[in-house]
Amino acid sequence: MGNRQLFPARPRHRSTAEERGHAVLTLTLGLGIAVSLALFQLTGLSAGGVIAPGYLALVLDRPGMLATIALAAFATWGLLLALSRVLFLYGTRRFGVAILLALVLTTGIQALRGGLGPIALEWGGLGFIVPGLIAHQMDRQGPVRTLLMIAIATPLTRALAMLIVPWWS
Repeated sequence: MGNRQLFPARPRHRSTAEERGHAVLTLTLGLGIAVSLALFQLTGLSAGGVIAPGYLALVLDRPGMLATIALAAFATWGLLLALSRVLFLYGTRRFGVAILLALVLTTGIQALRGGLGPIALEWGGLGFIVPGLIAHQMDRQGPVRTLLMIAIATPLTRALAMLIVPWWS
């Protein structure tokens, strides 16, 4: 028998900093969803998908990540427009292609920037999907409206999170 069988690994307990990180993540994403839904009810416009404001609020202090997301979203939107001229892309197929393109482009951009970097495993995957959600909304309602709603929803989500997180934890 090996060490694993003789000495089974004990469950790892989270540190208070790790627990706080999970609370901040969950709360900010939840606030982003609430803000996105409220703004959609008020204006009829989407802020780049329901999860985008919360994720963008989490990375608002990281300009490199924001630039990567913006570059990937615009490149995805451009490729989606180009592909839709030669392929039948409507509905779910169009949405799926947008997400897939964003995943590939974001991975490529991150690799060119010097690797994927330290991303928390719990929410790192969202950074590869959010540009596709934003591109999908730019395709549906136009880039100006989408970016305007993102510019409203993201700082609002960040401000609410900064007010609530100290009270929450």
